[in-house]
Amino acid sequence: MNSKVNGSNVTFVRCAIYTRKSNDDGLEQEFNSLDAQRLSAENYIASQTHENWRLVSKHYDDGGFSGGNMDRPALQELFDDIRSGLVDMVVVYKIDRLSRSLFDFSKIIELFEKHNVGFVSVTQAFNTSTSSGKLMLNMLLSFAQYERELTGERIRDKFASSLKKGMWMGGVVMLGYEVKERKLVINENEAKIIRFIYNKFIETESYCRVCQMLNNAGHRTKIKKLKTGEATGGQMFEPKAVQRILKNPYYKGCVSHKGNVYQGEHEAIIDEETWNRVQEIFANHSSNEKVKYASPNPALLSGLIRCAACNCLMGADSAKKGNITYRYYTCYNHKKYGICKAQHKSIPADMLEQNVIDEVLRILKSPEVTMKINKLAEQQEDVEKAELFNAVKNLHESWNYLYHAEKRKILALIVKNVDILNDGIKINLNLEGFDGFLLNLATGT
Repeated sequence: MNSKVNGSNVTFVRCAIYTRKSNDDGLEQEFNSLDAQRLSAENYIASQTHENWRLVSKHYDDGGFSGGNMDRPALQELFDDIRSGLVDMVVVYKIDRLSRSLFDFSKIIELFEKHNVGFVSVTQAFNTSTSSGKLMLNMLLSFAQYERELTGERIRDKFASSLKKGMWMGGVVMLGYEVKERKLVINENEAKIIRFIYNKFIETESYCRVCQMLNNAGHRTKIKKLKTGEATGGQMFEPKAVQRILKNPYYKGCVSHKGNVYQGEHEAIIDEETWNRVQEIFANHSSNEKVKYASPNPALLSGLIRCAACNCLMGADSAKKGNITYRYYTCYNHKKYGICKAQHKSIPADMLEQNVIDEVLRILKSPEVTMKINKLAEQQEDVEKAELFNAVKNLHESWNYLYHAEKRKILALIVKNVDILNDGIKINLNLEGFDGFLLNLATGT
């Protein structure tokens, strides 16, 4: 923490004072609230002269800025100087001058600790250079972690509550439906394909044969139009896609969450009798059409990974060596037919999943998403802009506290697909589908 000055053996603790006031009332006065905070901090630093504390000349004053976030010019300038090694100790009048949010305070302290910078709150006898100050800091950080866990629980509760009400939570719209006023309604032309799939499966009892019949009849997957005017989809069906359609409770007018099925708000395409008959067939299938190994945590990006070289899905795969199981995403064309020409036919699952999570969370902080939230707030009279931004912030801070199944659901809502390229990955987001999910998180409806 200490820094040598002028090449001498004397080491000084370079102290920076940070001051903040929530509004700009009275800042025009000759001696204002910021001056009062600074004077108190200067006196404290002067009392530590015996410890070689020295005040830096630069001022870090934020007048008219809320302590509810870290978007403050002087605070960011202080952070930059800390990263540059120009500050050893930060002194404030009260802790809430630095931040009113435990989330943000814990992040600020992480930055201080990373660069070996101490912290003092003058009026609260809080000094991280002492053992009692460190104890108080650990207590505050424990409360911050507790608050993050509570936020994760609130997100889970809101998500589960909405699904129990039968609400559509946004995301990729399945074949047979379209969205109108944030609700699923039947697309009759596509619904004919869904009924065809169910009826032919009852006749043949083989989803692989149904897949062939679909493709031979010229039916293709759902076409989705992007904001750029381009279209995706319209591909030949794959057997697993047909199987998912046959097991999707949305088609009987329901929604599911953690294995529980609830009555949905949308209209059913398949009647109860047909649905039950299809599930009975699956229950009686021979062992080669059953899943032999069930993982408690299915692949996080299942159904989202595509091989860009052959425009084919990459499925979850695994290999065991000794007591260690290695997970992969493997190109279906490579595994089934050996015809894929991609440089990376298999990708380690853990590395890929973490890269996608990091990139998605980074994108959610991007200017593009900020503009989208502003536009969404303008369109929704009953939703405050701050609620939407807090919903995204809470999602960031509580991600590690969500269950695996909830992470899978959220990624499926936000990510349209992930293309595996020879030189990296390309993540295509489904921001339109994310609107409904974001509104539900913000309002708790």
